[in-house]
Amino acid sequence: MKKLYILLFLIIIAVAFFGGMITQKHYGLGNLLKKANPTYIPQEKREAIAPEHRGKLSIFILAGQSNMEGDGNVEDYTPVNTDGRVYMFNENYLWLPGKEPVRNRIGPSIAFAKQIIDYDKNSYVGIINVARGGTNIGQWQKSYDEQSLYQIMLKRALASSSQGEIKGLLFFQGENDAEGDSTDHYNDWDVYFEKFVKDIRHDLHNEDLPVIFAQIGKGEDKLWKKVKNRQDSVNIKNVAMIKTDDLDFIENNVHFTTKGYVEIGKRFGDKFIEEVMSPSKNIKSIEQK
Repeated sequence: MKKLYILLFLIIIAVAFFGGMITQKHYGLGNLLKKANPTYIPQEKREAIAPEHRGKLSIFILAGQSNMEGDGNVEDYTPVNTDGRVYMFNENYLWLPGKEPVRNRIGPSIAFAKQIIDYDKNSYVGIINVARGGTNIGQWQKSYDEQSLYQIMLKRALASSSQGEIKGLLFFQGENDAEGDSTDHYNDWDVYFEKFVKDIRHDLHNEDLPVIFAQIGKGEDKLWKKVKNRQDSVNIKNVAMIKTDDLDFIENNVHFTTKGYVEIGKRFGDKFIEEVMSPSKNIKSIEQK
């Protein structure tokens, strides 16, 4: 009888041991944690920033509407080598390796970052793309509503700054304001934009924060031209504009091709380098008329 008890004991130990191995193999601690907590993030994804880059990022906010999000086909995109020096801060407040698509489709984000790191070989870039398709300039105004575009942008920007310094804001918006709805601002886009810039600079505690914005692209509609004219009239210290009206839209659309988005990103980068990073420039004297 004693031998039988010993045998049963050994069988129980063996079942527990091999059962545990099978459970770990097929489910694992990570999977069990995910089931218990859907927001659980694996350790390797929580530490995407290389140790030698932590706290040293040049961080850029990218805001506006769908052309800043990007709508290019992934199949038409040729990935670029960023040498692991580009990161993106997502909506879950996590730093991830920077690569397209930063959002759902190809946009200007990584092409911009590539220009910066190619110009400054010692730089590391962090991207925060908070653009929202279909929004007008009024929706980007300062608000204390926690779910507003402004607050979402501000909170992510402030949270990101623990890993570096916010070096600039890129903005691409205006197409929605050319639609002529009662809430659009085709006659005073510049007034609303200038207020937006003033407010975000104040809330980021940087009155000289460089801002580069893109003028909307091709369009013969009367209201479209009005928005472009208002964008031409922007005149704020440390604000510069890039043009996009030589680039082709997708047919029957106001979105650019994948190639167009890459070019827009490059133009953002070139303008930032020209106005801010070039040795011949003094950031406090930059004005765009």
